[in-house]
Amino acid sequence: MRVNRFLHLLLALPFAALSALEIPLDIHGGGFFGKYLNSDTARFNFDASVGIYCTTLRHGPLSTYVFYRDDLDMGEQTGGVSIDPRYAHYYIAAGIDYALYGYVITCYFMHDCIHDIDYDVAGTPVFNRLRLRFAPADFHYATRLKTERKFLWSVDLGFYPHWNYHGWDINSGADYTHDLVLDMRYNLISGSKFGLDFKPSFTIARGDTAFYHQHILRLQTYYKTMSRRIGMSLDYHLFVNDPIKSPDKLWLLSIYLDF
Repeated sequence: MRVNRFLHLLLALPFAALSALEIPLDIHGGGFFGKYLNSDTARFNFDASVGIYCTTLRHGPLSTYVFYRDDLDMGEQTGGVSIDPRYAHYYIAAGIDYALYGYVITCYFMHDCIHDIDYDVAGTPVFNRLRLRFAPADFHYATRLKTERKFLWSVDLGFYPHWNYHGWDINSGADYTHDLVLDMRYNLISGSKFGLDFKPSFTIARGDTAFYHQHILRLQTYYKTMSRRIGMSLDYHLFVNDPIKSPDKLWLLSIYLDF
């Protein structure tokens, strides 16, 4: 009798696990369109970006997700052409979130690539990075627009493997090996509908021959309704010497939408 009960329990475990599996397809994201406030706009004139995050599966504290983002960099041509797409940089990621004691541990693999538009440049950078993120649960895409916490942060540790795939380096075009990313958000003003956030971001990447920096200070006003925000953002590129994109000491004024 005990053997039969044990067998029934053993057979029921997979079905119990499947019954607890959710397919939420919870979608969040946003986008912005911004104008650089510099006199020379031949290289840095406008930026635009859109990103989508989707939770695909959830089982207790564990969930999986996919993420897509596309950045478009625009310069200015002679002859009255002000919005001239120069580079398209897209990111595709898949990852796992694990909720633990009010925090979220995330492991994700990201493929991103830069494409030249209207002209050909040899050695287009291609990246494949593996990252580990640690952050409070309220910094997650599903909760960051709803939380009442004034201060949020996240830390990412990245690794760029230089593996050969059929003779092709999966991280070609730049010499990144590791990086560290610190994102923060501090709420300066919070009203029932309007508010102001300070959102600095600091990135240090280690290369084969040098360290690369992307340190950005950002102020964001917002109007919020339910789980959406729309507003204006002012970015100052405090120190940027990245070999791919380096708007060092430039200001960017943009409008954005987050949901």
